[in-house]
Amino acid sequence: MTRIHVLPVDTSYSVSPIADKIAQKLQSTPARPYAEGEWYTQATALRAKATPALQDALVVDGSVAAPVAGLSLLGVQAGVAADDSATVLLVVNEAANADQAIAAATKVVEDAHAAVSAVLVIGGEASVEGVKVFTSADEQISDELAEELAGLTKASGSGVVTPGAFKAGFIKQAKSELRTIVLPEPDDLRVLQAAANVLEMGTANLVLLGEEAEIKAAAEKEGLDISAAQIVSPKDPERIDRYAQILYEARKHKGVDLEKAKSMLADVSYFGTLMIAAGEADGMVSGAVHTTAETIRPALQIIKTKPGTSTVSGSFFVLLEDRVQLYADCAVTIDPTSDQLVDIAAASADTAKSFGMDPKVALISYSTGDSGKGPTVDKVKEAMAKIKETHPELVVDGPLQFDAAFDPTVAAKKRPGSPVAGQANVFVFVNLDQGNCTYKAVQRTAGATAIGPVLQGMKKPVNDLSRGATVDDIVNTIVLTAIQAQEK
Repeated sequence: MTRIHVLPVDTSYSVSPIADKIAQKLQSTPARPYAEGEWYTQATALRAKATPALQDALVVDGSVAAPVAGLSLLGVQAGVAADDSATVLLVVNEAANADQAIAAATKVVEDAHAAVSAVLVIGGEASVEGVKVFTSADEQISDELAEELAGLTKASGSGVVTPGAFKAGFIKQAKSELRTIVLPEPDDLRVLQAAANVLEMGTANLVLLGEEAEIKAAAEKEGLDISAAQIVSPKDPERIDRYAQILYEARKHKGVDLEKAKSMLADVSYFGTLMIAAGEADGMVSGAVHTTAETIRPALQIIKTKPGTSTVSGSFFVLLEDRVQLYADCAVTIDPTSDQLVDIAAASADTAKSFGMDPKVALISYSTGDSGKGPTVDKVKEAMAKIKETHPELVVDGPLQFDAAFDPTVAAKKRPGSPVAGQANVFVFVNLDQGNCTYKAVQRTAGATAIGPVLQGMKKPVNDLSRGATVDDIVNTIVLTAIQAQEK
């Protein structure tokens, strides 16, 4: 069902009667005010306060408690609507210049990456191209009009997913179908704290590898509740025997016998990976203590890649101030071939789609279109030709320079008519130098949040942490791994 934010163009005007009447027609809880009567002058404070509080509301009342008017406030409220993945009903309460007011307000809403489904004019009439307009003599709208407004569907917007919408959808999606994730490093306090946070949020079932008495003592010392976690000893002889047999079958062609398999299980990365192979867990998150190679190698040897995929890559979700993008490969493949770029582009589009994005994939180079030559440009052109043959469903373009992929103004000059240029949200880089440096530069200079790496191309998700990961980083990685594990 569509969620509706009822927003007054003049923000000093109360739209509460309208919002409440629509909520009644939807048989939902009463319309929810943005901040429960509190007034915030800071946009970030309003969005941070409002967005989580509105998650269970079908109708939101955009009236504010203080007589502050202006389109800047409407822009903040529209940002909350975008974060809430809601549609916007604009209310205009002045007949004079209503057309101009609606046009200006609609642009403000769209600039915030929300979408206006309709406009309600109180005490007058208006006509604006491309926008459905309703009228009422006053704010006490009729039952018939309330019924019609309650049936509004979400208009198509910019297609941009805001960080607020991404985070809200992230949590909701993980909760929708719980998966079991193995954490092999609970002896690291950050991992233990992250585990407690994930269990409190209810976003995954967790398996902690270690000795029960030691883990519980560490949690109790820090005041952490991990009672809902399953604790498995990696020294359990019954499990070692079972997992060693699976490992032996998977690696005997490489000279691994049963005794060697048992000794390999002393490494918790192998033990956790074998839990996945045995069907006793759905994914794993490691790397707070172990290296990337120690985390990924067992997965490559035992879980292996998806059918039809030979390339493993690492992507990052980059949460900018107003939008979410996906960058790849930033972690695994040093110098991908054109065939590997095809795999990375397809896997990255799938990852973006799994997390609620409508992927528009840009193959990034130092040249746009046919403007330049060189080995890396030629490689991107080859990849582009192959993608058109093997993945005709993808919305993809390349080679594109980063500015042409990101900025609509630059795109109009350098790549007019492109379905991707100026609106890309998935950026596939020509090599690891380019990808890793770009995501870190954006993260550090733009104050962006980077979530990942998301290991792509595996049959089951195993994700690697930076050894400098924060508790929040680990929480995010556990949740995204749980969502990856939902893939059938």
